[in-house]
This record gives sequence, C-alpha cells and structure tokens, in this order.
Amino acid sequence: MRITDLVVHHRQVPLRMPYSSVIRGTVDEAHVTLVELVLEDGSSAWGEAVSMPAVTGETPGSVVAALNGPLRAAVVGRRTENLEETCDRVERSILGNGGAKAGVEIALHDAFARGLGTPLYRALGGGHGTMETSITVGLGTPDEMALRATELVKDGFTALKLKVGHAIAHDVRRVEAVREAVGPDIRLRLDANQGWSAKESVRAVQLLEDRGADIELIEQPVAARDLRGLRFVRERVATPVVADESVLTPQDALEVVRQEAADILSIKVQKSGGVRGVLRIISIAEAAGLTCMIGCSLETEISITAAASVVAARTAVTHVDLDAPLWLGASPVRGGVSYRGPVLELPEAPGLGVDGVLPEPLG
Repeated sequence: MRITDLVVHHRQVPLRMPYSSVIRGTVDEAHVTLVELVLEDGSSAWGEAVSMPAVTGETPGSVVAALNGPLRAAVVGRRTENLEETCDRVERSILGNGGAKAGVEIALHDAFARGLGTPLYRALGGGHGTMETSITVGLGTPDEMALRATELVKDGFTALKLKVGHAIAHDVRRVEAVREAVGPDIRLRLDANQGWSAKESVRAVQLLEDRGADIELIEQPVAARDLRGLRFVRERVATPVVADESVLTPQDALEVVRQEAADILSIKVQKSGGVRGVLRIISIAEAAGLTCMIGCSLETEISITAAASVVAARTAVTHVDLDAPLWLGASPVRGGVSYRGPVLELPEAPGLGVDGVLPEPLG
C-alpha cells in the first residue's frame, strides 16, 4: 500500500490533575501531536510525536516543523510493506528529533501490521496483550503524596512511581510518608529525574534502605551525561539503579553497559525514535544480561499502544510504567489500549487498533 500524504493533528489536552516533577515543573495540559499517514485506498495509519525539551531538545513547534518537512518527504510515495527500508529513510532524514521520528515510525508500524491483518503486538512476536502498569505519584508535600498514593492503592495499583529529586531530606520524608500510608506490600519506585548529585543519591538511597523503606528501584538520580556518577551510585547502594535520560539511542545504551553504570535500562518509544529504537536497546540489554523498564511521557493511547506492543513481544522488559492515558482529562483518540485499574489491555484489531482522532482540539 502506497503512502499518499502525511497529516499533522495537534491537540492541547487538559490533565485530570496537575502533574509535577523536577524535570517538567508543574503542568496541567499535554501538547499532543498526532501523525496520520494517508494510504492510497483512503484508509489511515496513526502515530504520535511527543516533545520533551529537557530530554530530546524538541518543542511542539519543532516537532511539527520536522513532520511537515524532512519526515514527510521521507515517507510520502513509499510502500507500507517496505517497513525497514522506509524506517531507514526516516532515520536518515533529519539529525536527532527522536519524538518527531517516533510519530512517523509508529504510524509506519501501524500500517505494516494493518497490512498483515494482525495487531502490532502479534506482528512483533507477542503472545498475549495484557500487562500491569505502575502509576506515577507527582511531586508534592509528604501528606499530598501519601494521600494520592492511598487513593491509587484503593483503585487496585500495586506499583507506584514516586517523583523525587529535590532536597534529599524532604524527599526521604516524602517516601517514608507514602510507605507508611500504603503499607509494606506495595512496590515503590523512585524517579529523581536527574535531581540529585551522585553523593546526594547515595546518601538518600542509603537512608531509605537503612530505614526499611523497601524501594524497588531508583531511576536516573544524577544528570544524564554523568555516567561516572551513575556508576558511583550503583556501586554503593543495594537498590537497583535505572538509566533513563542517559539512554536515548542504542549507542547510549552501549555506553551505559560499557561503563557498568546501571542495572536496568529505561526505554521510551518517544525518546528513542520509535519502535525500532527501543527494540535495539532491548537487544543490547539482553546481550549484557540487563533488563528493561518501559516508560512514557504525557502521551495518548497511540504511543502507549506501540510501547505496550513491545512489552508483549520482549521478555526482557520486566517493569512497565505506561500510565499516561490515565492522566488525560479526555482522550483525543478513538481506540488503542484500554485500562482496568492497573491492567492494560491491547486491542485485537489490526495494527494499533486506532480508529481515528477527534476532529476538534480539546480544552
């Protein structure tokens, strides 16, 4: 099937509640850029591009410019069955711009799986389409975070990711308040979003370990490029260390492995240019004897369906953090993944199972 056009749909989607982290600050809406590949039979395939200025250097404006310029030129006129060749063209068409590339690359995978008449997760080799996700508790006071954590546990969530990364004394109190509120059986993951120095990271994690907070992992405690600092932390704490912002590309993953800087690699389809990027990083992790956690930014069901399809297909992804649609006040997408509490269910329809997007901006 030939691609006849690429159409960009931008939406500003209000969140159910403000989302706070060290890297983002506080936001109350998501900027959503949806990518439609129009096919010669009049049908469409769908992708999504997310701007993460502090991670990939992209803004909503730059994403749209890349999509309407070099990325559109890379795919219009190409055939959807030539997936690898067309993805190579996308990768070579512009330097960086991982989120914009992901938007096109996800749509290409959607079109390819639709052509096979099978869900994307099955096209990638997956056998079942259900999994359990953690959910984020945004940065706040200890009492605010404990209250939110309690509400989420009542909703059935058994794994919570707590945003930290401020002064470590305050962060330790935040974690202890949540642990006291939810009890010993809930898994707590910490995400510092590069907010601590290496020595602060060691002190904070060791304090929590000594006080029995029982933390499952600590994600990106130090600056993205500080792999020596990340290794310094890993060598001095018992809690597994996750590299997130340090790993955008397969080359980044190789360097993390070479420096023995992390126990787990955090992958995102948006920071790694799409499905192929995360699959390559997973292969590197497998070869090195590491596991992966798959995460997200503020994304819709389109990008999350692509990410969850990878989880269904690769056993090395042992931690799932794909809660983004639960933050959206209303989705601009028809179809894709659905949720039953913490259980994420992939659609059995071909491709991503997305029927289209709402015609008017939200908010």
